[in-house]
Amino acid sequence: MTPAEFISQINEEGIYLNMTEKVALIESGEISVDDVFRIVVSNNEPEAFYTCWILNHYVDSHKHTLENRLDELVEILPYIKRSGLLRLVLRLIVITPSWQIEKLGLLLDFCINVLTDMTIPVGVKTHAMSIIDKIAETEPEIREEVVLVIKEIFPYLSTGGKNRAGKILKKYAVD
Repeated sequence: MTPAEFISQINEEGIYLNMTEKVALIESGEISVDDVFRIVVSNNEPEAFYTCWILNHYVDSHKHTLENRLDELVEILPYIKRSGLLRLVLRLIVITPSWQIEKLGLLLDFCINVLTDMTIPVGVKTHAMSIIDKIAETEPEIREEVVLVIKEIFPYLSTGGKNRAGKILKKYAVD
């Protein structure tokens, strides 16, 4: 199956995607993970959104798939206009267990900006907090800044967002 055929299929199905069928196409090799990934990073809507949704389901079962491709995701973050796609791209980063990211500073800055932008939905913020937490685990020098940012936005978060933020604050509390 060519990427154009895959795009045509997902555009026809839209929100009624047969997710199991689409993930099976990747698993069977009918369409490659690379082709699916290229559709996501093209940032062309709505194909990028639907394809990223499919890729998220694939990566749930194949966690190490994107370990070497995360920098490409980081590069497109500032250009994503749709919050749904942004949430899914950030989730791909969160669920990838081993990071090999050269652009860690860019990712951290982006996620901090997401947290402080009150127009961005809480689902996006929650994934941004998870990414910041993961970075802070290996980069202790940013922990104080992380705590300050999270304390600043805490009153404006939803119940779920406050739960996630509270865990991070507790984790990096200075006695």
